[in-house]
Formats: sequence, C-alpha cells, structure tokens
Amino acid sequence: MDNNTFYNAVKEALNHLSDPAYLKNHQLVQYFLTETESRQSNWIQLLHAKVSEIIDLLRPPEGTPETASEWRSSKILSLRYLRGFELYRIEEELGLSQRQTHRELKKAVDAFVTISEDMHLSRKVQEQSGEIPDASDLENIKTELKSWEITFDLYNLRQMIEEVLQLCESMDKTDLRDLIQMDDVPSTLNINVDQILTKQGLYKILGMVDRDVANTSIRMSSRKINEQFIELSIHISHQQSLMIENWQIAQVFFTIQNIKNQLIQQDNETTISIVLPLKHQSSCLVIDDVSSVRRLIERMLGSYGIQVFGTDDPQAAQALAIEIQPDFILLDILMPKLDGWQLIKNLKAHPETGHIPVIICSVLYEPDLAKAVGATAYVRKPINRLSLIQTLQQVALIPAEIE
Repeated sequence: MDNNTFYNAVKEALNHLSDPAYLKNHQLVQYFLTETESRQSNWIQLLHAKVSEIIDLLRPPEGTPETASEWRSSKILSLRYLRGFELYRIEEELGLSQRQTHRELKKAVDAFVTISEDMHLSRKVQEQSGEIPDASDLENIKTELKSWEITFDLYNLRQMIEEVLQLCESMDKTDLRDLIQMDDVPSTLNINVDQILTKQGLYKILGMVDRDVANTSIRMSSRKINEQFIELSIHISHQQSLMIENWQIAQVFFTIQNIKNQLIQQDNETTISIVLPLKHQSSCLVIDDVSSVRRLIERMLGSYGIQVFGTDDPQAAQALAIEIQPDFILLDILMPKLDGWQLIKNLKAHPETGHIPVIICSVLYEPDLAKAVGATAYVRKPINRLSLIQTLQQVALIPAEIE
C-alpha cells in the first residue's frame, strides 16, 4: 500500500470508528491490531484503545500550558474521532475559525498516519526478526520494502529523535531518556530523508541497548561534513554486549535510501556513524516508460539529496519540465508514441526548457547522436550507479563524493 493510499485508508477508518460492521473487514484493522486481537470479541474496544494510544503520543510534554497550540493535534483528534464532535463544535471548543479547524485537523491526521506507519512497520520488523535474525529474516524485510515509495523531504533531526523515543516508549514500555545525551545535536538541524524509514533505523539502533543494564549511556552528536551532508554519531558505552542483530536491520532502512552508515566496536564502546543529506541540492526529471527504472534512479540519487520527479508519458514530459524546472533531465530513447530523440529536440527548442541539461539513458549506444541533438551526456543501460554518478559529476550536476 503506497503512502497516499495508506493516508486515505486511515482517514476513512477514523471516520467510521463508531461503525464496527464497516470496520470489521477494513484493510486497515491489520495495521492497528495483531491477528489474534482482531479475532477477539472485544476487537472494536481494542481498536479504539489503539487509536487513543496513538493520539496520546501527540500530546505535548508535561507542563505545557493547556491553552498552548501544541495541544491542538491530540485535542482535535480526540474530539473528532473518539467523541464524535462535528466540526462546528470543535471550532467552539477550541476557539478556532473554520479555516483553522480544517488546517489543524489535516495536520493532526498527517501526524496520526505517520505514527501508525511507524508502529506497524516496527511490529512487522519485530515479528520477522525475532531475537536473532538470520539471512532469511533480513531478506523478508528487504522484500517488504521493495514496493516502498521512498519520499525524501526535510525533517528536523531533533524532533525525529524525540518521536523515536516516544515510539520506543509505546512499543517497549520503557524510557530511554535517562540514558541519552544529545546536546550536541542542534535543535535547528534539518535533514533530507524518508522520515519513516529513517525513524525505523534509529529505533532499531536504540533497540540495541538492554535498557535494564546499569552503566549504559548513549551520546549523540552531529558534525557538518560539507554543504550537503552531516554526520550523526551515536556513541554507546556499555558493560554488556549489544544486540548487534538490531544493527543489521537498521542498516536495511538506511541503505535502501543510499545513506552511508558504519558501526565500529572496541571493547565496551560502540560508535555508529550515519551520513545524512541536509537539503535538496537539485531536482531531476526522469522520463522513462519503465517504472522500475525510475525507482532505481531515485534510489541512486537519494544520497545526494536530489529530488527526483518521474513520468512515463513522453508526450506530457515537456509540460512537466516547464512546470517543475528541474536542474537536469534523464531521458530514455525507446518510448511509445514519442521517442527520446524527438523529445530532446522539442525540449531544446522551447525557451523554458532549452537551458535544462539532458542526459540520455538508453540501451542504444549512440553517444555521438546524443551530442548532436544537444544532450549534455550519455549513460548506457542497464544503468550502473557508479557510471551514472561519475557522469553527473563530470558535467558538474552533482558534487564530488563525500569527503
């Protein structure tokens, strides 16, 4: 289920929380309840409790004034979906305008969806991994993520860590806050990642620590590598061995995003390094009628913070290029209705797209023809990551490798 479908399914389920007959066969029940729970006679009460639990995770820290805006997400979800208030009553209860109410409700549902995805993916990883995941367990997780729609966007790193801690408390009923020191992670630091995958990776890293063991501490710090990347270091001091199998799972969540990661162990000291992109450095439009190729390129360019747009319709590609104004275009040649040679001529002839560098990606070996029609470079299929990156570096469309 892709992100948009999942979002709509969650919203639909929330709107029918008071209708057990409707929800009984709803595809989303499996996301909130285990198979055993869904077969119990009180499953609807368990579902309401799970929804309430997720809403509680949106409550602000203890001591936050009741009138503060930080309370709006949890309050508006409780009023709307647990108590069944109409929107006009919510407006009166919270003192909001109609426009504010709609905006705050959408923001709250977005947060609810994110936490729901986190918890579901965490449970699936735990079910598949067990105590010591073998190769088949890791392959199951990789298979689960093959259809994942990776979405890169800017997120605050400190806030993400806080949400991971909340997730740990929810899933494990434990509190890691006393073990963690992260003053060296600036509160203003934003990273360009897939939020859910990155949070799952951090969650599994924190899961390496036995929370019942004394004399354990975790220190997080960040270091700017260059204008494109920062290094997040997680230093763990421990007396007993860590659950290294959790690291193997965490690596999956980072590697699928092309995020560099490393673990170094020495005696009772373990340091984990994660190199995270800071922001969108550029954008790319991939014009290719094969969806798997578009997804492959998105993953290849992800570690460079590049926002990748894609289309399988060469006839609509020029209008899309005019609209988004990408920094460069990767163009296939063999496409139905309009081949790449004609499309690049059209792009180069139009005043709003003529300046955009076009890199031909094709099984055809025609570098001279590519140059003749105005292509900046040529990459032969099947696309190799090293070849693609080196080509883009040679024409200065992406920075050199991380220092």
